[in-house]
Amino acid sequence: MAKTRTLATFAIALAGVLLMGVAATPALADNDKTPPGNPCGGGPGKGTGNPCNGNNGNDGAQGNAKSGGGGGPFEPIALPDAQDRGVFISQIGNTNRAEVRQATGASYARVAQSGSDNGALLTQDGTGRHYATIAQDGDGNALDGGQDGSGQTVLLLAQQGEGNAAIIRQTDNGSDYSAAAVAQSGSGNQLVLVQDGSDNQARLTQDGNDNAMTATQLGGGNRLEWAQNGNGLADLQITQDGGAIMQVTQSNTGG
Repeated sequence: MAKTRTLATFAIALAGVLLMGVAATPALADNDKTPPGNPCGGGPGKGTGNPCNGNNGNDGAQGNAKSGGGGGPFEPIALPDAQDRGVFISQIGNTNRAEVRQATGASYARVAQSGSDNGALLTQDGTGRHYATIAQDGDGNALDGGQDGSGQTVLLLAQQGEGNAAIIRQTDNGSDYSAAAVAQSGSGNQLVLVQDGSDNQARLTQDGNDNAMTATQLGGGNRLEWAQNGNGLADLQITQDGGAIMQVTQSNTGG
């Protein structure tokens, strides 16, 4: 049966319904702001070649990949409202676990879990302002996230399915901010992202099963848009070191 929702539709619905539509148990007073940021965004190459619509025209048993800096401008991940503060957790289901640690009162975190055995650990350290929204819908999904530094970091994560895992580390000590928008849909997907510098941004999507993705951004001004659409796609282990712009699509689902 063909999918009736694209990953972009999923990201919008999940952020809107899970993060704002379930009964919350706020650790501090909520300001009822809808968390901004669609992990798929409206990035380069709408239509064919858009990493979010899962239709890039590539196929092959092992999965094809395209990369390069000429695929159009990277759409920036917006910096959220500076007034947002506190920790807000919503849980529906069984044996879900969420833990958020904040070093200062300048940061914001919202976690919404629906399903069973989902786990989210988020640490917001340093003297800077850090912002994160996490939505997990399904069973056995896991996030291990860390934000640090005197600058600003933004993390938007949506996981839908079973057994997806993400490890994300963000450090920013500059005057700009670093940001990541991640969407995992399917089962058994593995993702690792490290941002260490300033003004680094990444938009990463995994749609399918048993895909692997590792990305490292060092220095400043890096931009990465990477999408996997299929099953068992290999980890390209991308590293960017200062001012690099890259757009990558991997697929083995056929045309």
